Amino acid sequence: MDKLQALEEKRLTIVKAYKKEQLTGIILLVIGVVSFIIGLLGELTPLLVIGIILFVLATYFFGKARNHHNTFRRVIKKELITSILEDQFESVTYKPELMINVSRINQVGLIKRPDKHDGEDYITGMYKGIKFEVSDVNLKERHETRDSNGNRTVTYETYFKGRWYIYTFERKFNDVLKIVEGRFNSADKRGLISIETESIQFNKKYQIYSSTQEYAFYHITSSMIEKLLELEALHRGTIQYCFMNNELHIGVNDNHDYMELSLKKPINEDSMKDFMADIDLIPAIINELRLDSQKFKSMN
Repeated sequence: MDKLQALEEKRLTIVKAYKKEQLTGIILLVIGVVSFIIGLLGELTPLLVIGIILFVLATYFFGKARNHHNTFRRVIKKELITSILEDQFESVTYKPELMINVSRINQVGLIKRPDKHDGEDYITGMYKGIKFEVSDVNLKERHETRDSNGNRTVTYETYFKGRWYIYTFERKFNDVLKIVEGRFNSADKRGLISIETESIQFNKKYQIYSSTQEYAFYHITSSMIEKLLELEALHRGTIQYCFMNNELHIGVNDNHDYMELSLKKPINEDSMKDFMADIDLIPAIINELRLDSQKFKSMN
């Protein structure tokens, strides 16, 4: 509670400075517009010049206001998230400007390779002996069109926007298991066989591909089916899973920006509920899928 109060005081200081610069910019902009219009209609060159100068000054103060907003995101958000993470996890690191390396995402073949990508809010740490990595991910596909004159237009369309999780456990498996939502998914199925479970509901929701049937049912127990359906119900969009080597990859494509804070929103326990829910999903997956159980321990 003390930490939230201290950060709220910092937020209020930044908000005060932000509003001051924003108001100054608005006043200068309004006076500038009026001066410019009067100068233009009355052919009064001095007023035209004053209007232009005021435009420039207004832009300067809007820029200062934007810097305060960026300071909030850079300083307050990082301090708050780091504090929360350190209370829950071991060996935790938070780097807001980074994302999980896209090569790590590509290598599991859950979704198609992007032509462009970006992301943020990279977190890594340990929970119950399981290493985790999490970040927001935005993947885009290149599209090229030509008009009747042969002019080319290139655009990039987002096909995955959400969160990517990687959990690393002790035991290294030689097989691969992919559980992908939606029949028209783009998962790489080469060398894998299609599997169906006894759950009609699960089979309608997910497609399962594995290197062997035995490996698939080693993981996909009735308990796991129940937990995966519960996790799916907590999210919009689609979820993909891949067990490969000693890692579990989970891609949540829900068009959601996680762990976002608003400069205008007070920092208190009530306002932090949604924010905390985003962080609580990290250990929830470990707990619900029992990644710390003997099944995932080293066999040596």
